[in-house]
Amino acid sequence: MYAALARAVWDGVDSDHAAADVAKLRHRHPRASRDELARRLIRRTALQCGAAGLAWTGPAAFFGSMPAGPDLGFQVVALNRLILALAAIYRGSVSSRDRAAGVGAGISAGVAADLLRRGFVSLLRKSLPRRPGVRAFAGGLAGGVLASGTALAVGNLAREVFAGGRRFRLGLRRR
Repeated sequence: MYAALARAVWDGVDSDHAAADVAKLRHRHPRASRDELARRLIRRTALQCGAAGLAWTGPAAFFGSMPAGPDLGFQVVALNRLILALAAIYRGSVSSRDRAAGVGAGISAGVAADLLRRGFVSLLRKSLPRRPGVRAFAGGLAGGVLASGTALAVGNLAREVFAGGRRFRLGLRRR
């Protein structure tokens, strides 16, 4: 699973998918501004990530444990594509810095959301040991909200950076 994830993120296929997504979006909404296209893309990615989080965290909370699942891989790839698509919308092309920033943001935000979901599932298991249905509902709801919120936060941050014409900084800032 992780080899396929690394290949999807690093080999440039995501750049092609992101460019195709932007082209489809521009075809469907020819009069939309760059900001409108970016907001649509962010909302769609947040919905997709939220659905993946809900679908994986709900059953995991029902059983009381959360193994490493496909939602993390999906979320990392979706956030990476979102950042690459936003770079394509605002800049027209994707640089290697944008690609590295997309990978870094996707992995770090995806892992952070996954750790929060795991913690929440563990908390539910301890606090509601005999209520698996309630755990499944609460876990699914929390997983969906966390995954969706992560996508919204990463997308809005990337939109602000790209709309302002700034570059992602990969190292320490010199003064």
